[in-house]
Amino acid sequence: MPKKKKRAGVSGRRHKYHYLKKTKHESSENVNPEINFECDSKQTVQREFTDVNVQTIQTEFEDASVQAIPESSDISVHTIERDTDHTYANSYTDYSSDDSFSNAELYSSVNESHEAMEQIESIYIDCGDEVVESLSFKEFSSAVKKGLSSKTRSYSVHETESELTLIDCYVSSEGALAVKLTVRFNNDFTCNVCVHRKEIPRSHSLWECAPEVFHTSKDALDFLERLDKFSVCCGNSEAEFQQLVPVGSGLTKYSSNDIVAYREGNFGAQYQSTIRSSACEMLTLRKEKCLKCKDYGYALTKRIKRLEDRKATPRRFSHSTFKHSDMTRDELCSKLKEQKNEINDLSNTVWKLKRQFERAISKSGVKMSEHGNIELKTLFATCSEEVKRHFPDSNSRQRLFWEQQELAASKSDKRGMRWHPMIIRWCLFMRQKSQVAYDAMCESGFVNLPSSRTLYDYSHFLKSELGFQADVLQLAKKEAEKTGLYDAEWRKNVGLLFDEIKIREDLVYDKHTGEIIGYCNLGDIANQMMAFDAKNAETGHELAKQVLVIMMRSVYGRLCFPLSAFATKSITADYLYPIMWQTVSIVQTQLGLRVLFFTCDGASPNRRFFHLHRVGNEECLFRTVNPNYRNRQIYFISDVPHLIKTLRNNLSNSFSHNKSRTLWINQKDISWMHIVRLFEEHCELNLYNPCPKLTRNHVHLASFNYMKVKLAAQVLSDSVANAMADLYGPETEETVKFIKMFNKFFDCLNVRSPWEGRNSRNQNLEPYSDTNDNRLDFLTGELIDYLKSWDEQVKNRAGNFSKAQRATMLLSYQTVEGVRLSARSISACVKLLLNEGASYVLTHCFNQDPLEQHFGHYRHKCGGNNNPSVYEVRNTLTTIRAVNSQALAPKRGNTDRGRVDNFSIDNNKLPRKK
Repeated sequence: MPKKKKRAGVSGRRHKYHYLKKTKHESSENVNPEINFECDSKQTVQREFTDVNVQTIQTEFEDASVQAIPESSDISVHTIERDTDHTYANSYTDYSSDDSFSNAELYSSVNESHEAMEQIESIYIDCGDEVVESLSFKEFSSAVKKGLSSKTRSYSVHETESELTLIDCYVSSEGALAVKLTVRFNNDFTCNVCVHRKEIPRSHSLWECAPEVFHTSKDALDFLERLDKFSVCCGNSEAEFQQLVPVGSGLTKYSSNDIVAYREGNFGAQYQSTIRSSACEMLTLRKEKCLKCKDYGYALTKRIKRLEDRKATPRRFSHSTFKHSDMTRDELCSKLKEQKNEINDLSNTVWKLKRQFERAISKSGVKMSEHGNIELKTLFATCSEEVKRHFPDSNSRQRLFWEQQELAASKSDKRGMRWHPMIIRWCLFMRQKSQVAYDAMCESGFVNLPSSRTLYDYSHFLKSELGFQADVLQLAKKEAEKTGLYDAEWRKNVGLLFDEIKIREDLVYDKHTGEIIGYCNLGDIANQMMAFDAKNAETGHELAKQVLVIMMRSVYGRLCFPLSAFATKSITADYLYPIMWQTVSIVQTQLGLRVLFFTCDGASPNRRFFHLHRVGNEECLFRTVNPNYRNRQIYFISDVPHLIKTLRNNLSNSFSHNKSRTLWINQKDISWMHIVRLFEEHCELNLYNPCPKLTRNHVHLASFNYMKVKLAAQVLSDSVANAMADLYGPETEETVKFIKMFNKFFDCLNVRSPWEGRNSRNQNLEPYSDTNDNRLDFLTGELIDYLKSWDEQVKNRAGNFSKAQRATMLLSYQTVEGVRLSARSISACVKLLLNEGASYVLTHCFNQDPLEQHFGHYRHKCGGNNNPSVYEVRNTLTTIRAVNSQALAPKRGNTDRGRVDNFSIDNNKLPRKK
């Protein structure tokens, strides 16, 4: 045993740890392994351990500084970096490995990984009034090897100057060796245990009585003796379980994608492979399995039983909710057969019931006499007077419908019926929604409606084509005349909305024109550019993936007319530029209207299209010269509903969700967690809710919730800001200011009607009637200054922040650019319209909600398929042009469709195919 000696002239407790090891460029002969370190008293320290608390030593070591060695010494002082990597095993997550290792290969692998390790000779511990020198690692290794003979496990020993590795192997029937477990003592006297290449954590029961640092060989031998009591968990190695999952794959729960078990490969044990729980203890005091693997064995048994039950009872696929992409070919064929059989059964049932009704009518039916017919007409006339009394307004659509039904009932021949244009439009819209539903209404006998053949003439008076059409422009001009756009000069101002809709790549043969529909088509100029690119790239025609739709919207009235559509793979600014300016030329020369603004979302091609008009070094490019009216401007607008979603998304990612933002201003954070805290503490379970509209869908955003404008607007509202300010005070001051600032921004640019502000008592929703309106000053002054001040504060923030880190403290540059663009452009448009004679202006007319609602008709027309083909888009576009204002927007769409007009009746005749 080491000896200890009293230090002279030293009082109190001091803990300093010195690690002596050879320098990199010295040979091992130059250093005496038995060298002693001289203390302050110049007395030699003898080798002896003192009883020191292991936890105290470890804690003090982590916080202690290393004492310098005198310059005359040939020994350098270094701290030890603990290397816990397993040098001969792969990552423990590699479940499929089944390689076997021989002792020679293992030793070679260990030697190669430790060539750069430096030697540590001895440890000197100064504790209290005594200085303790531990055994050198070489002596420690020798003592451990001597004590291995008494162990039940037969270890293979591999020793280097930096570690001592004990290896226990499986021995196969052929005599091959495979590593079972390894025990590694490092030169810092710590220990690691790996079983099947998976390290045993310190939370395992194996380490309950083991010290953090093994100061004596007795501690190490006691630990090995405890290790002998443990056996390797065999997992669920039953053969019936192995068919559930291939080697190297994991098993997950039904409700999540977390791996709860995996199939382990062959490690040379009695079993070829086994299924382990992800929480397997690897070493257990039980005979075979640990508790975790045993518990998961019950789940595997249940899974086997479910598979057997499924084989015994064939599954029916006709009404299953499985996705077709997840079904095999045999399952798809089975589903088709089941559906065909079911359709045949239903058809037979329908025909059987029809024959029963016909027989019942022939036996029990009563034919009305002439007298009864007169009474029925009298009853109809009485009901007609009742309808007129309840609907005295001649513009009532209910009264129009009744009069049309009365007129149709009076006709002896249906071919003599001339339907009102409003009824034609309504029927076209109903048939566009569902052809089958419309046919069922016609055949039901409850109402008289135009036949599908009659509607065909009205829906096909225009050719279903992409691009610009002369007939479409004439129809657009008639619609502009009906809405009064030519009555005053200021009413001639219109805007162009443009956006793309995702479509299905498909080729369809048009039997009327003989064309193949589905290739990209961007008009004459763009087609020539595409042909040139395709010739240089030596590629053929490409299938269209999106359709670009351009819609004309008036700032007065309800005109929202789709002018043209173009099939494209993915629009770029280079192709968008000639298309948009050709549209401007057509609208201003052929229709006699003036284009005042462009509106689109913040996609990169759209922003680059705006930047193509930059002439000088403007900070924010928000307008360009109108080529047909040199004294007028065309303004660029980023859609405000899209902006409010991106603002909410920036806030939601600040310290939450994907944590891509750390918004900061005025020395305080703007955090989404403030809103989460408000909801969870004061809204979710409280009887009194300060924010009644705030729900879990607002706070915990799922994939579809990100797209809802309504959810974003309700989060960035005054009610949320006021509740947060009252309940949390200065802590959330900047978050409150952020919410109020952009709530006012959205209200100012979302004025929908002349009465909304009065009814809601919100002055920000009042219509604009004065060029000196304070809201215009807010948009072009206070809001822009707030964003500029924010940017300057982040740039000048003290601290060693990178450029990327400072960028996360701000809103995304796309969002900031869109806010500045829309605020300045809409303010300028409002002033221009008021100066030209408009009595008031509603800023809602500058967004692209009508275009989003237009896309909803395409998706609804295709039923369960949300992505229509080019052919379907062409036909739906033609029908919507004929229906016009009768086409109600989808009720559950992403935008508010506004007030539905149920009173005005359009008596103008509809164009019809000749």
